[in-house]
Amino acid sequence: MQNGTTSWLIRIGSFLLAGILLYLGLKGVDLNEVWLVLKGAQLAWFIPLIFLTILSHWLRALRWSLMLDVLPKRANGTEKVSRFLTFLSVMIGYMANYAGPRLGEVIRTGYVARRERLHFSTVFGTVVVERTLDMVAFGIALLTVPLVFQNQLVDLWDLLMSPLSTLLEKTSSWVLGGITFGVVLVVGFMLIYLIRGIQDPRSIVARAASQFRDGMLSLLHTGKTRMLILHTVGMWMCYSMMAYIPFLLLGQADPFGIGLIQAWGIMLIGAFGVIIPSPGGIGTFHFVTIQALGLLFAMPQTEAASYAILAHSGQMILYLVIGFASFLYLGASLPAVTTEDTVAPNE
Repeated sequence: MQNGTTSWLIRIGSFLLAGILLYLGLKGVDLNEVWLVLKGAQLAWFIPLIFLTILSHWLRALRWSLMLDVLPKRANGTEKVSRFLTFLSVMIGYMANYAGPRLGEVIRTGYVARRERLHFSTVFGTVVVERTLDMVAFGIALLTVPLVFQNQLVDLWDLLMSPLSTLLEKTSSWVLGGITFGVVLVVGFMLIYLIRGIQDPRSIVARAASQFRDGMLSLLHTGKTRMLILHTVGMWMCYSMMAYIPFLLLGQADPFGIGLIQAWGIMLIGAFGVIIPSPGGIGTFHFVTIQALGLLFAMPQTEAASYAILAHSGQMILYLVIGFASFLYLGASLPAVTTEDTVAPNE
């Protein structure tokens, strides 16, 4: 009950955050002018944009599959997981993220675990490893930001911190205190439950912890470090082009002096808007990106809003369409996670 209530509170809070920042990002923007800018987009650029978006997630699915391949043998006897299944599951996961922050990670784990007859906890361990790789790659990529925007680091820091300060200013101290107390209380009970469960080797918690550990260690057992790195680099190259092409679509690249390197920097700044827990980066991405374009390139708010809306909405529509098609293909019912998922199929 407490876990469910906390989950809903977090979800409601994320939607409120998205709404506040979307309002602040688009405040004062003439949406009719934005529509005129979007109508003038060079449609031919949509084809490479769609291709690169799909390619980036195909590479993610391949990277994830390398970790899944080395998990304890499945009951179906196959040596490798289906690459097509992992890709469809990834796309369903991205679609689910618009319903709640990080909800897609659980959904895609459930699909692969059930259809490949793997432990849910083990598969989820590989998802955690995969996301950890993303954060490491993101951290390394951030080191390039001072090279791209050399003289504006202080302003950039203030910009990235402004969403948090805005949220804190609009939230009463009583609400913040209550949320903090509730989170600490729930986390405390969960830790006590987990510690007691892990100490009993016969418990479901102990088995789940062991399976999760297997998933986490999958990175060390792939024997394909070079392929993992190549897939990761390929993904980030796609992300960079996905950030640059919308400038070409809107005819903004040359007028504002934005090349591939500058788009790389904007992509990294916009990534902070995606990391902030809002549904699919709605609001947070728009706010951060619009402010960054105005600060770094003196881009008028209408043009900056047009870019943010196109870059985010284009991906969102693609994720929803492919995700929903994948959902129908794999079965129009979400895979349930039960205690059976913590027991090996052949036990």
